[in-house]
Amino acid sequence: MSDTPSGQFRIANVAYPYRYASMSDKQLVGEDNGNMVQVDVIDNVKGLVTIYDDSVLGVYIGIDLQKNRVVAYEDPQVLQLSNAGNGYLIHPEDQDKVWVLDNDVKGTAITVEPAPDSNKKYWSFIPL
Repeated sequence: MSDTPSGQFRIANVAYPYRYASMSDKQLVGEDNGNMVQVDVIDNVKGLVTIYDDSVLGVYIGIDLQKNRVVAYEDPQVLQLSNAGNGYLIHPEDQDKVWVLDNDVKGTAITVEPAPDSNKKYWSFIPL
């Protein structure tokens, strides 16, 4: 059995532990106080989930691979959580592009890129 997170969480970056994922103008950014999100497991073994943010717009969180951004969607997008020991990598299923927070500046957009060799790619799920 996998340890895929399920339930309500704030999502924090491991490299910048006081930066939480927060929806701002339909794009996910690093903020002081992250939005509470609902993580629903689709496939526990593969770590497949949907992430719903009802704190502002009532939207699903997904990845726009053309813009390399984490953005709001009206319909669910299945994401994969890969437990990497330091935290989770969040990415489209079976792809190497992951959520990355490039710096500790408030309001920095969370981008999607090939996994860098740093903790900026790891995320933790802080329960409600």
